[in-house]
Amino acid sequence: MHPDNADGEAVMERRALGGTGLEVSVIGFGAMTIGGAFGPVDDDESNRALHAAIDAGMNFIDTSDAYGGGRSENVIGGFLKERPDRDAIFVFTKGGNNMATGKTDFTPDYVANALEASLRRLGVTPALYMLHNPKEENLTAEDSYALLEKAKEDGKIANWGVSVNTVAECDLAVAQGKPSVIQMEYNILRQEAAASFARAKAAGIGVIARMPLKRGFLSGSIGESSEFAEGDRRKEMFSPENIRKLQGKLDELRDEADKLGISPAAAAIRFSVSNPDVSCVLPGIRTTEQSIQNASFGRSLPIEVVQRLQD
Repeated sequence: MHPDNADGEAVMERRALGGTGLEVSVIGFGAMTIGGAFGPVDDDESNRALHAAIDAGMNFIDTSDAYGGGRSENVIGGFLKERPDRDAIFVFTKGGNNMATGKTDFTPDYVANALEASLRRLGVTPALYMLHNPKEENLTAEDSYALLEKAKEDGKIANWGVSVNTVAECDLAVAQGKPSVIQMEYNILRQEAAASFARAKAAGIGVIARMPLKRGFLSGSIGESSEFAEGDRRKEMFSPENIRKLQGKLDELRDEADKLGISPAAAAIRFSVSNPDVSCVLPGIRTTEQSIQNASFGRSLPIEVVQRLQD
């Protein structure tokens, strides 16, 4: 489905985010990048990229207090003050994970303080607040669940969920039936969450598929000779050895993209969009050009292409 408006121009498809009542654009703005996780960033360019994304049809931004130690949230807060349509833009943020120290803390006291700090930086009520990478023991203990329910009742957040890293964590959150949204990596290199996503949708839980480009690798722009800026978290992920291991799947993606006359990035993002159990797809964005390009990738691939790219 890719509806057109009265002028015949393509309009970004929107899907229900589980039972939250939110209708989200199928592509959203992943704001880890504008916090500086992948090297130096220009806050003015980040602001322009945010404007371009919303103007191109995206209606939500996903961030965290961990992205640049609040920098991403601060940039988004400033951007929202410039938008007369700010009430129509959904902001998702997260807490409990300190990327600078590598430590996590999902105790009610820590998350309560993290939430208050995020509210100050953003200046709006988050449409979704997520625990940021809790492990199974955190989920089993239901750390901060009651706190987040109270924050929802008090109107500080509209919904809450969990952003997780493994299928076991994803399945546990779905089985609990308490988080209203789950977020997990899903791309042609990591497809194992597909069955969990199906269970989530059946349970009325929203599904956010993150990293459709695998931190840029599936765009075809990263090779064995690529050099990364100081502070770029991708440096170890994309060692020459790891790139050689992943190259076959990228070559397969390139072949399918070439047949369709589209870029590998378009094919990769559209692969994630093609999963009907996914509510929305979250590529990382840092430039105006990326905002405009990614906003145009909100169409499903032909079914036979999807089948060939599936494991």
